[in-house]
Amino acid sequence: MNRDTDASSKDDGEGLLSSVLADTEVKKRLEQMAADEKTVTICSLAGSEFTHPSWRQPWEDYSATETMQLEGDSADSSVSQVDQGFVPVRLLAELTEMRAEEIDYRIVGRLGSGGTGVVYQAHQRALDREVAIKVLRDELASNEVSRERFLTEARVIGGLDHPNVIALHEVCIDSNGFLFYSMKRIDGTSWDEQITGNSVIENVNILLRVADAIRYAHSRGLVHRDIKPENIMLGQFGEVLVADWGLALALGGSEIRHGVKQTIGGTPAYMAPELADGGHHSITFQTDVYLLGAILFEILTGTPPHDGPTLLACLKAAARNVIRETNVVGELMDIARKAMADRAEDRYSSVDAFISALKDQQKHDQSVRLVKRARTRLSNAKDDHQYEDFRVADALLMEALDIWADNPAAQTTRSNLQNRFAEAATRSGDYDLALSIYASANRLDSKEAAEVRSLKAARVSNDQRNSRYSVLFTNAPEAGLLISMDAGRVVEANDAFRKMFGYSNEQLENKSIIELHIWEREDDRQRLTEALNQTGVLNNLESRFLHRDGHAIDVLISGCVVDMQGEAMVVSTIRDISARKKAENDLMMSRQRLRDLQRLAGLATWSYDTRTEELVWSDEAFRLSGRDPALGPPSSDEFFDMIHEEDREMLRDTIDASLASGLAYELTVRQILGDGEYGDLLLKGQPIFDVEGYTIELYGVMIPQTN
Repeated sequence: MNRDTDASSKDDGEGLLSSVLADTEVKKRLEQMAADEKTVTICSLAGSEFTHPSWRQPWEDYSATETMQLEGDSADSSVSQVDQGFVPVRLLAELTEMRAEEIDYRIVGRLGSGGTGVVYQAHQRALDREVAIKVLRDELASNEVSRERFLTEARVIGGLDHPNVIALHEVCIDSNGFLFYSMKRIDGTSWDEQITGNSVIENVNILLRVADAIRYAHSRGLVHRDIKPENIMLGQFGEVLVADWGLALALGGSEIRHGVKQTIGGTPAYMAPELADGGHHSITFQTDVYLLGAILFEILTGTPPHDGPTLLACLKAAARNVIRETNVVGELMDIARKAMADRAEDRYSSVDAFISALKDQQKHDQSVRLVKRARTRLSNAKDDHQYEDFRVADALLMEALDIWADNPAAQTTRSNLQNRFAEAATRSGDYDLALSIYASANRLDSKEAAEVRSLKAARVSNDQRNSRYSVLFTNAPEAGLLISMDAGRVVEANDAFRKMFGYSNEQLENKSIIELHIWEREDDRQRLTEALNQTGVLNNLESRFLHRDGHAIDVLISGCVVDMQGEAMVVSTIRDISARKKAENDLMMSRQRLRDLQRLAGLATWSYDTRTEELVWSDEAFRLSGRDPALGPPSSDEFFDMIHEEDREMLRDTIDASLASGLAYELTVRQILGDGEYGDLLLKGQPIFDVEGYTIELYGVMIPQTN
């Protein structure tokens, strides 16, 4: 919590809350009502005016139905005289009233209610469409201040043009003088009905879109003051719309109209302290930043930040910024707490800064997931000459650091990996590899690196002393040849080589490599020779050797030049990689067969080589997008330009997640199709790995979705 839990012992303060609580009737009502997550407004008048969905004004006499007075005989015909500006008259009726051709809007059913208004579903006859209409609650219909605020809300919404702000159609007065406005009808639910069932990632993505709408409102000088899940509509097709702008305040504007000096407005469970205090001079754009942080707190904990046994207690908790205790910790909670700081200047300086913090956290989260995968690989790492797990883990950690350079877990884990990798290489006798690892870790001057150099020097000295017919070479598990550098003749072949290629020692000794016709490809032999002449070493050259009976064997060749008793010798090792090459070839064949089948089926297919960054499209993909095949497949930037701007970031995140996790994905986006219009397109993608576990390709299909 931002303030001590004994904050209830502090003074109530000198703001509007204190003066409101001096009204015994309002205080009594606040003490009688349970804390909830509904909007409340308390206005400073000669007395105090209070609105809440579950509390009717005690001085008003009205029907208990909480619906509009539609009959027409109970309305005051002079009520419209207080409305400012031109507000057109529209006929509004329930299903049982008047003939259809006589009305403009026909009420279909009720959608919900708030502190000052009720929302209905209605049919607009002129355009033959379903809309939502909002009307003032019965007890406020003739209240001059409430009507003015209602008109202000309508004009605020009408002046906002943003994809995440609900669209307003028109503001009207019905034949009985009741104010209402019509707006877009969203097929969906409010966020508060879904928030507990969503994942944290899903909710944070929704919050980012809400924040984008609030950022836009701030650019127009407006503070919302009542951002909460109940006021966010989620459509069936991914829409996220901020609604209920009834408490929006123009910074630099004034609410001193008709005797109203100050207002406590908002939802106590989420309120910033300055909202609970009621002083408009202290409300800034960072007031909305607080509310966004309060929603993030609810996403993480399941409850809004303020609570109390009564509505009054909850309001006081908001005024003192007493936040519920929670055991939830982490970067997202740190963001929420900074956004909900007591003082506005200690919060994020703007909604932009809040959005940046959330997006940085998403990158950090992706980086953390890569570190977890690397740690799993590292825990399985074994001491062998392939070091597959070490290499894969290092690649994952490098990717994690590329995403988030200051990731402390990635830095610590990579330091640990480098130590273990170097130790494993040292135990395996791969001293050059061990030294290269120490060099990349800036530890060449360490005690461990000095020991490796000593071991390497000792081995070189020992090799010079050893006979060219060393037992170690003869009994090595990998095939090996000892060749005179100058003469190019075989001095010795070990047992593993003779067994692998079907030769006896007598058939090999003193024979030149050229005479033996061991190499299937002469240019590979020349590459080995040139490398040994230039650098004295060549590692992991893939080639093919011929068995004595003529069949080819896939091999991995390494060689180095050593001095044996004053004579330059080439010590080479040959590893049989036939099984690996077969697996790679089988994978290539299966992928080719899949592409052929997809081509025969007329599917729009694509593939992306992560090593060459080459994108390949099928003929159907060109036809579907309307792109000229002569132009070739689009570049990465061109492809994302074909995607609707609202879907690009989601697609990028999905592809990145697939490459990082190795899992297939399926996603519907809007793409410019052949006719130049946007159409829904189902994208399916699948990563392909090589035998060492690296992602080498992403392939998939594009399927147009018909309505």
